[in-house]
Amino acid sequence: MPQITVRNLPESVEARLRQLASRTGSSLNQTVIRLLEEVTGITRPTGPKRDLAAFGGRWTSDEAAAFDEAVGQLERLDEEVWQ
Repeated sequence: MPQITVRNLPESVEARLRQLASRTGSSLNQTVIRLLEEVTGITRPTGPKRDLAAFGGRWTSDEAAAFDEAVGQLERLDEEVWQ
């Protein structure tokens, strides 16, 4: 199987790779191969999906219901205006 040598790898990158390997219980080599497969599109990322909830959070059912109730008045048409 082919091998690649990476020179001048920043210490911060090496530390992060080791951290990821430790967290997933994989070897450093397995972790690097998995990440290369993901970034080249050979496989799909296995980590959590990222969406806007990471920035703004999520509403509870009660919060969503309160919002729907608060904007409910905005969804009604004023018949006098639209005639």
